[in-house]
Amino acid sequence: MILHNENSSGNREEEMKRRCISLIVYVLCVALCLYSIIIYVTLNDRNFALATFIYFLVLLYTYLLIRKTYNIKAVVYLYLFLDPLFAAFIMLYFWRYSAGTALWILPIPIGAYVFLEKKYVYLYTLYVLLIVALVTLIGKFLTVETPNFNKTDLADALVGAANIIIVVLLLYYNDKIRTLRMAASFEHEKNSNAVPESDPEVTNGSDKTGISKENLSGYDRETEKYTEIFQKVQHIVEVQHSFTDADFTISKLSHLIKINNLYIAKAIKRNGYDNFSHYINFCRIQYVKQLIGENDLSKITLMYIYTSSGFSSQSTFNRVFKQIEGVTPTEYIYTIQKNTD
Repeated sequence: MILHNENSSGNREEEMKRRCISLIVYVLCVALCLYSIIIYVTLNDRNFALATFIYFLVLLYTYLLIRKTYNIKAVVYLYLFLDPLFAAFIMLYFWRYSAGTALWILPIPIGAYVFLEKKYVYLYTLYVLLIVALVTLIGKFLTVETPNFNKTDLADALVGAANIIIVVLLLYYNDKIRTLRMAASFEHEKNSNAVPESDPEVTNGSDKTGISKENLSGYDRETEKYTEIFQKVQHIVEVQHSFTDADFTISKLSHLIKINNLYIAKAIKRNGYDNFSHYINFCRIQYVKQLIGENDLSKITLMYIYTSSGFSSQSTFNRVFKQIEGVTPTEYIYTIQKNTD
């Protein structure tokens, strides 16, 4: 299956995935090559060293052949299926002496999470657990003894280091891929709902620019969509008083209402706020004013009021209050008390 250039965002994601796989394969190849040398030198086991070196050659050669011509998922499926099988071969050989060889299959579920749908994460995790169970079972019946197994510490350290690097690469590229998807999704949504700017000549109702009712209805649908999003935001933030949580973030809000951060930010901005922080701080200050009006300040402290409203420090509270109300909290309280006297 050859990749098609359907859109630039899709191509960028494919390129990023290919770059990730390339780095992982190169790390594996270096690790396998060094692993073969260590086994040969420390254990003097030529057959096993040769087997790992052959796998290194096969891995590198096949990847160089298929990396540009096959669909990225086909490559991922191939490696996620075959790599644990070879890892099982190494694990069987060393299992009774070093459980550290199980690190060879640690990146498999993470790789499935990065490159495939969620259901495959469960399938490959089950696949890995099954292999570990089989190796444990079969290892009990193996009677072949290999000398000098007490010298495998260096090999275990190599396996651990290589797989830590692979996991870090997967997590790093997963973050970049997610960011790219979010940006592409937002751009697509913006382009699909965009309304062409009208020519000055159409102010009298002329249709010379070709603006149709469909464009206007699309704009109305976009407005309605962001209104609905903001209503959900208000329910979580204002009705449920989530703003009183000092650690409440837009990511937490996104998780609660299952809507992308970018859409939430746009909905908030369309309702008159500069950004998420401005909206949250505005809600907190309104709550502070409510608590000041409802309570006897001779019996409760200002610290109790601003911490109850979601502010973690007095300096932040004072700065935000002055920005939103135009006066300091002390000046505001003085004005309130003066008006009530």
